[in-house]
Amino acid sequence: MIRAIPISKLSRILLVSILFAPTLSFVGFAAEPLPELPTSEQQRTYDRLIRELRCLVCKNQNLLDSNAELAADLRKKTHELVIEGKDYQEVVEYMTDRFGPFVMYRPPLKISTYALWGLPFLGFVLVLTLTIYRIRKRLQIQLPELGDNERHAADDLLEKRKRDSRS
Repeated sequence: MIRAIPISKLSRILLVSILFAPTLSFVGFAAEPLPELPTSEQQRTYDRLIRELRCLVCKNQNLLDSNAELAADLRKKTHELVIEGKDYQEVVEYMTDRFGPFVMYRPPLKISTYALWGLPFLGFVLVLTLTIYRIRKRLQIQLPELGDNERHAADDLLEKRKRDSRS
């Protein structure tokens, strides 16, 4: 019979600490709320910007949803620019001049962003073309060339089959 090993109180505390320590480390990354902006128009502009600017660390999150330090810095800079009186377009220009068009969650379609918009589509077309090519190549049946003797033997077999089916 297997006997349970008693766990001392100190061991339990250590075990619980080890299990819950990773969850506690995320508390420090919570985004600090920035002070309200003076006007409701500035607040709407700020809210729109942090939803449309991309976190450059997370890539698939906007500034509002990201807890990365860079996202917090970009939120703070956006807040400062809006307080200075910059409008939506001026803040977007500032960010894209500094970080490139990729900072926009949905970059505008223009010559400098064709690659951002076109490469996923071209990649899809390339993969689809290669897949169709490989499927067609597998479906092609390569029949070997028959020599005269083999052709005569095949003809004889077909004739014999026809005669047997008639009888």
